[in-house]
Order: sequence, then structure tokens, then C-alpha cells
Amino acid sequence: MMSADTFLAHIAGHAGVSIEDAERMARVVLPGLGSYLSAATRQLVADELPGRFGVALHDVSGVAVPLEEQLLEPGITAGRAHELVASVCRVLAEQLSTDALAALRAAVPASLAEWLATPGQTLATRPAESRRTATLATGRPGSRHPISESRPIGPQTGSVAEANPHGGAKLSSSPGTTQERRRETLAEGQPDHDRSLAAVRRE
Repeated sequence: MMSADTFLAHIAGHAGVSIEDAERMARVVLPGLGSYLSAATRQLVADELPGRFGVALHDVSGVAVPLEEQLLEPGITAGRAHELVASVCRVLAEQLSTDALAALRAAVPASLAEWLATPGQTLATRPAESRRTATLATGRPGSRHPISESRPIGPQTGSVAEANPHGGAKLSSSPGTTQERRRETLAEGQPDHDRSLAAVRRE
């Protein structure tokens, strides 16, 4: 079992607060979590907490308002209170046994259960598409648009009866590059220009 000092140090580290503030947070959040638990589940979780914090989990009589509201005070916004509750929950997710954590997650609302998930559980439940990235370091091999799913550019204009019906498009037998065949090279000027560069030079 972790010590009380270790428990508070982890909360303080997650929340970015002092040890004193971490203790105050724990004494608000633990009874709030305990209010969702049966007596047996409270005891299961309390047995894995340092002495006074196990006792705090059982102190559910005074819980009447949401956890975030209990942490509100001058200088602490609703968003910050939200983060503080999450910090205590994440430390519990790191420190509790698998059985105790599963029992706790099953009893609390979904919003709290999400914070009580271990990092591995959070990654496993995230949709695969959201984990895709476009960087070379983390991208996956292959294309999202394979050739088998691509659409043809357009109909073949040559007759299939010709000796080399695709000759105009094949690199091995094409008469020049695509730009040369379309007369779009620098020597020919811009596609929509009235006169080519070659014509300008001759003038």
C-alpha cells in the first residue's frame, strides 16, 4: 500500500498544487466518489488507500453537491475545479489494484469513470482513425487511397484493334512527355497564350 505522503505527492504533481492543497482536494473528492459506492465496494477501495484517506472515502454523509462545486473558491474557475477532480481520479487509477479500480469505475458516473481509466485502457478504447497521423515518424505504411479503389482518369480514346492502343500514354512508347504532347512546354508558351515563346523569339 502507498503511503499518505506518496499519495499526496502524486496528486500534487498531477494537479500542479501544493501538498496542502492536494490533501484538501483528496478530502473533497474521496467522499464524493464514496457516495456512489456500496458499503462493500467502499471498503474494498478504502483498504488500498492510506489510513486517513480510506476513512475519508467512507465519510459520505456531508456530500450534497457535485465535486467540482465543492472545490470552487476565489481564484479557482469551474474548468480548474474540473481538472483538480480529474487529477485525484488519475492518481487512484495509477495506485489501485485492478479489482478495486474496476469496482470503482463500474459504480461512478461515466464522466468520472473516464478519468479512472488507466492509460492503456484509454488508448485501447480510442477510435483507430483518431490515432492516425500524417507524420513520417508515426504514419503507417501504404496509402489511404490504394490503386484498387482509384477511379480511371477517363475513357481510352484509341481503338483496341490498334497494334499499340495505349501507346500515347505509356512511358515506354509515348512520343515525348505529357507537356510536350499537349504543347504546354516553355518553348510553346502557356496553354492559353495567343503566341508561343518560340514565335516571340522569331519576331
